[in-house]
Amino acid sequence: MKDVRFGAVLAVMAFALLLVVGAPLMAMAKDDPAATGKVTAFEAGKSLSVQVGDDSKSFKINEETKIEGEVAVGKEVQVWVKDGVATKIVVK
Repeated sequence: MKDVRFGAVLAVMAFALLLVVGAPLMAMAKDDPAATGKVTAFEAGKSLSVQVGDDSKSFKINEETKIEGEVAVGKEVQVWVKDGVATKIVVK
C-alpha cells in the first residue's frame, strides 16, 4: 500500500514540476512572426529585407527556410526568425 501512495505522490509532484517548467517554455514557443511588412530587397537563397513601419529589418535565408508563395520586392510578407535566419516566409 505504501508503494501505491509513493507512486501517486511522485506522479503528482512530476505533474506539478511539468506545469511549472512547461508554462514558460510554451510561452517562448509562440508562433508569432518576427516581422510583417513589404519586401524592400530580396536575394534568393541569401537575404530578405522587409519594411516594418519606419524600420527596415534584414534576415538571412538558407536552404532550410520555408517559403510559401512568390517573394518579390513590393509584396507583403510575414517572416518567422530564429537566430537571425528566416525559418518561414509567407507571402500575403
